[in-house]
Amino acid sequence: MKKVTLTIALMMSISGSALSQSSDAWQRMTQALETRVAEAQDNNIRMSVGVASLAGVNDDSLVLLGSPESYPPASTIKMLLIATLMQQVDAGMLSLDDTTTVEQSDIVGGYGEIQNEPVPNEVTLRRLAQLTVTVSDNTATNVLVDLVGYDAMRALADSLELHDMQFGRKMFEAATPPAKENYITAADSIKLLRAIYDGEFLSESSRQTIIDWMSAQTVKTKIGAGIPEDVPIAHKTGENASVTHDLGYILWPGNEVALAIFAQSQETDDFDTVQATVNPVVADVARIIYEHLRPAEAP
Repeated sequence: MKKVTLTIALMMSISGSALSQSSDAWQRMTQALETRVAEAQDNNIRMSVGVASLAGVNDDSLVLLGSPESYPPASTIKMLLIATLMQQVDAGMLSLDDTTTVEQSDIVGGYGEIQNEPVPNEVTLRRLAQLTVTVSDNTATNVLVDLVGYDAMRALADSLELHDMQFGRKMFEAATPPAKENYITAADSIKLLRAIYDGEFLSESSRQTIIDWMSAQTVKTKIGAGIPEDVPIAHKTGENASVTHDLGYILWPGNEVALAIFAQSQETDDFDTVQATVNPVVADVARIIYEHLRPAEAP
């Protein structure tokens, strides 16, 4: 078995029995996750998992484990685009009510609705952004990339010290030169999720808009398959060839948690095979996080 790199940080700001119970829960979760990630590696699935508490008795707790190396992000990289878009909205550079024209040359395949609509097509930025998150619309994503710009996404990543997250090319565009590649890590994803949730660079309205879009995610084969339907979650999935990922939030009131789960088959890049065999592993990791961290009164 290959060695699984493990990094754990538990930082608590409360005292007494609540601290002990909270710390114990995170330690048990970490042990269970480490075992699950090692089992995945034995089955030729490379994984990385990040979990961070955002509020409540577990405030500031963080666990990062698994492979520290970056992944092809598939559509999870779209969260950097959406975050940058909303930063520009807050700065008055763009408005979600602005419209732009989708031309035939913008149309790409894969997931999406815009590709099936007549062109030229006048679409609001609000709809483009919502579809980018909820159904991972690739045409909508590429149109937003032209409006937001690579330099702006790079500047936001730099400001948040996301050194291993890059949106360097549009959906289905060739990654040449290598500087145009897309890549991501669990550690940087957790940083971005925390910054969005805390409103570190966003207004309260923009922060909530992003979470609302993530709450309407339509793909339920990963985090959504590992957590009961009545538990509020907000997330963004990504899947392509050998990878299947999910990142987002469990929105227990007062005990919100950010999580990022990345998985890559080391045996095949056949999409259907990877979805059938690796998605259940991602869902199982989400289940472990849910079962260990759920508040006493939660489902």
